[in-house]
Amino acid sequence: MIRSIAVVLALVLALAGCGGDTTTDPGDGAVGGDGEELFKRTVLADNAGCVTCHSLTAGRVLIGPSLADIGAVAADRIPGTVARDYLEQSIVDPDAYVVEGFRAGLMPDDWVEGGLSTAEVAALVDYMLTLGAG
Repeated sequence: MIRSIAVVLALVLALAGCGGDTTTDPGDGAVGGDGEELFKRTVLADNAGCVTCHSLTAGRVLIGPSLADIGAVAADRIPGTVARDYLEQSIVDPDAYVVEGFRAGLMPDDWVEGGLSTAEVAALVDYMLTLGAG
C-alpha cells in the first residue's frame, strides 16, 4: 500500500512539474525509442520514467540516486558483477541491491510487465553505460 502511494505520488509530482510529453507511446502502439529517449520520458511502461526519480547531475538526489556517473561506477557496486548485469538487474529487480542511503521498495519492479521489452531494457542499459564513462 505504501509502495503504491509512493509510486502514485512520484507520478503526480512528475506530471505536475514536468509538462511536456508524458506519453510512452510514439504513436504506433509500441513503446520504442533509444535508451536516452526512453530514459528522459516522464512516464514509461505504466510508471514514472527514469528521469522523474534519477537526476543526471552529480550529487543531485530526486527520489533515487543520481545516475550522472553510473557508467563509471556500476561495475563496482556488486563485487563480481559486471556493469551491464548490475544495471539490467537494477531495472528488472531493483531491490536486489539498494544503494546505501536509499530505501528498498521505492523503485517499481514491474518494468517488463508494464510494457518494456527486452530490447528497451538493453537500450536503457546501453545509455546508462555512457553516463560518466570516458
